[in-house]
Amino acid sequence: MDSGTEEYVILARLMAGEDCRPVFLFCGQRAITNQAATRYLARHCESLARRYRDGSFVLLLKVVNSQAYGPDVVELVADVTSAARTAPVAEPAAT
Repeated sequence: MDSGTEEYVILARLMAGEDCRPVFLFCGQRAITNQAATRYLARHCESLARRYRDGSFVLLLKVVNSQAYGPDVVELVADVTSAARTAPVAEPAAT
């Protein structure tokens, strides 16, 4: 982590079952990255709702130069939904 220059945050919408309310998770390296993810969600909520409809999603975001721009400059790095929903492969036991 290059604090204040290039930081990362996970933005996730978790859904389970029918007729449930979404739960949003912001998991950043510092408080300002969580605020940046919140602003990203507010700015892009309509396009995210169209793309993911009623499903869950997990996005990796990059906060660019928070020392200069605060939580305002955020880039989408990757949609990691499928990786987040895939169970890890168990490693064989050492003999």
